[in-house]
Amino acid sequence: MRRGLMRWDQDELPKAALLDRRARLQATMQRDRLDAFLIYTNLVRPSAVCWLTGFTPYWIDSLLLIAQDGSAILATALSKRVADWVRSTSCLDEIINTPRPGGAIGERLAGDNCKRVGVLELDGLPAGHYDDLIAAAAGVELVDATEIFAGVRRFIDDTERRLIERANQIAVAALAQVDANEATEASVLAGRIEKHARLNAAEEAYVAVAPDLDADRRLISSLCSAALGRRFAVRASVAYKGSWVRRTRAFARDTAGAAVIARGDAWLAQLVSSIPADQPLNTVLAAALARLPGADLVNWMAEASIGSYPLEVVASSRSGVGNSLPAGTFAVLTVELASDGVPWLGAAPAFAARA
Repeated sequence: MRRGLMRWDQDELPKAALLDRRARLQATMQRDRLDAFLIYTNLVRPSAVCWLTGFTPYWIDSLLLIAQDGSAILATALSKRVADWVRSTSCLDEIINTPRPGGAIGERLAGDNCKRVGVLELDGLPAGHYDDLIAAAAGVELVDATEIFAGVRRFIDDTERRLIERANQIAVAALAQVDANEATEASVLAGRIEKHARLNAAEEAYVAVAPDLDADRRLISSLCSAALGRRFAVRASVAYKGSWVRRTRAFARDTAGAAVIARGDAWLAQLVSSIPADQPLNTVLAAALARLPGADLVNWMAEASIGSYPLEVVASSRSGVGNSLPAGTFAVLTVELASDGVPWLGAAPAFAARA
C-alpha cells in the first residue's frame, strides 16, 4: 500500500493537460480503428492510468476504459466508501465500484457496440478480468495496443516536465543527506533518505543500496542491515504526482575514491544536460567517455515511462541495441564505470532536445 501524499493539485496538473493527453490517444485510436482503449492498473502498474487521469492506485486493481468519445471510465474493486476520494484525486468521467471490474467493462463495451478494443499490455491483463470481460462482451476483439500507446506516451508535455523536475529535486536533496564519513549501516542510511523524500512531498520513495562497491555493485533492498564499506552507492526512486525519477550516487571514504567519484558525477551531469535527440545512445556514451580519461564503460541502461510501469528499460548495453531518445522524450540514464580501478555508479534524468 502506498504511504505518501496523494492529491490532485490542478495548479501542477491542470485538467486541460490530462484532456489533451486523452485527445492525443483518442486520435490514435481513430487512426488505428479502435472503438475503445483499455488499461489495467494496480499498485505496481500505476503510470498509464495516472498519466491520463491523475489517479494513482494505492492498493487494489482497476480497469480504465477510454471510450471512443474520449471519456474516462474507471471500474475498480475499491469500495464505494472511497469513491469520493478517488473522484477528488483524479479527472474521471465515471467511477464504477464493483468486485468484478472486467465484467463491468465488458458490459459497457457490449452496450456501446464496440468491436475492436486496444489493450495496453494485453499479455499482462489478469486472467480473471479477461474472462469476465469476454463473458460480458463475447463478440469483442481485444488487440495488443502497447506500441500504439507508447507512441503517444513518449512525448513529454510541459506539465509532466515540471513534475519530473520536481521529483528530481526531491531525489537530489534526499541523497544529499548522505555523509560518506558518518554513514555506517545501509538500512539506517536508507531510512534517512526515504524520510527526507517523504517529508518533502514525495508520493512514493524506494531506496536501494550497494553496501560495498569494491565487492559487489548490485543495489539491494533498503531493509539490508549490512555495514557500509569504504565505497558504496545509493539509489533513490522517487514519485511526485505520478512522475517518477531515479537518482543514483556513489560515495567513498578514501581520498582516491572520492576524487574519482567526483569526476564521474561531474561527467554524468554534463552528459544528461545535453542528450541529443535521435542519436544512438551507445554512440552518445562513447563520445562522452572520451572526455573522461582512464574510465571504462561497464554497462548502461535507459528507462522511460512508456506503459503501465513507472520506469522500464527502453535501451541498454546488454540489449545490443543503442536505441536513441526521440525528440521531446525523457529517460533515466544509469551508467556504471570503472575509473582508475575505482567502481562508479550514477543515474540521472535526461531530456532529449525537442525538434
